[in-house]
Amino acid sequence: MKDSYRVLKGGTLIDGNGGVPVENSIVIIKNDRIKVAKKASSVSIPKGADVVDVSGKTVMPGLIDAHVHLLGIKTSNPKDCLINPPELRAMRAVMDCWRILDCGFTTVRDCGNYPNGVLLKSAVEEGSIVGPRILSCGGFILSTTWAHIDVLRSIPIEWFKERNAYFIVADGVDECRKKVRENLRAGADCIKTYDMYSLEEIKAIVEEARENGIKTAIHAYMPETIKKVIKAEPDTIEHGPYMDDEDIEKMIKQGIVLIPTFAYLEASLTKGAKDGADEKTLTRFRETQAQHFESFDRAWRAGVKIGIGSDYMGDAISPMGKNAAEMAIHVRIGRTPMDVIVSATKINSEALGIDDKLGTLEAGKLADVIVVNEDPLKDIKVLCDKSNIVKVYKGGKEVPRLNQAV
Repeated sequence: MKDSYRVLKGGTLIDGNGGVPVENSIVIIKNDRIKVAKKASSVSIPKGADVVDVSGKTVMPGLIDAHVHLLGIKTSNPKDCLINPPELRAMRAVMDCWRILDCGFTTVRDCGNYPNGVLLKSAVEEGSIVGPRILSCGGFILSTTWAHIDVLRSIPIEWFKERNAYFIVADGVDECRKKVRENLRAGADCIKTYDMYSLEEIKAIVEEARENGIKTAIHAYMPETIKKVIKAEPDTIEHGPYMDDEDIEKMIKQGIVLIPTFAYLEASLTKGAKDGADEKTLTRFRETQAQHFESFDRAWRAGVKIGIGSDYMGDAISPMGKNAAEMAIHVRIGRTPMDVIVSATKINSEALGIDDKLGTLEAGKLADVIVVNEDPLKDIKVLCDKSNIVKVYKGGKEVPRLNQAV
């Protein structure tokens, strides 16, 4: 088969590594891979290449959201996953996949979505639907009986199995190991669990995943559970609003990446205030948010690796396609736009174990590239408006845009 070449010429290149942007750059894509990404003056264009003039625009790696839930739900009520059959939720999630890709996120980690997570991934990979690369945490979000995720306790556990709710209950070291293995057998790329387990159970989950070359993400929220989770040495900690200096030091030493997920909490707070939620609830949300910001500020300034994850679910509070709201919050509370872009590209690819293929625009990596109409280093919020995302390429192929199709 004859090689195909696509050339993005004249734009300002942000390659994801955090260095000085390259003006008047050239990015050459050979088939599905980056061949060249550098200053245009030093490169000759292959004969017969499809040349796209992107002068005045920014060329950068496709963004990665390291924490979403492709649940296909309409409300944030946990009963949504029981009331609505998985087939209906899958149909909704198909459009959510396209919305995510359309706003420049070419890869996501689906942090728990049963039974549709692995199936959505497969549908994208075979070209049946339009969507980002999906790393699925598989068929289960592991939870102990009576933990916070086991929220509908008046409903028999058997109902969750029958209606394919988005998590499964597992108790004890042996059962936790078994559920990890079942996840992997179903096609999971990573494992997500919760901090309500005992340390022994958490270690068993992490060890079982690691022995099979799989990354682990652990929801960790309260001060005492964050300390417990760190002892298990997962790859990423999700949320983490109550870290202290000892936690931060250990995370740096162990190389644990923090995915803080500010966006969903902020969206919930905004909607709650708009809809007239009771003041006690709003006060609790505000206190948690303030603590989260303070803890996070100490963590990233100390050197904890920071990833980007919106925790968006596609409901009315967190519609897919608005995922860059997480990036805007990071800048608002003190990080530079370049730091945040690196988090959403290079660091996320490292946290997910895909940095050999994605995350930066370098020779040999997959050509997941976006072209942005304005400069996100001047205003990160340009990434929050999909009208500024001029072109999206995934594996070297231009992605059909949602507004052109419907």
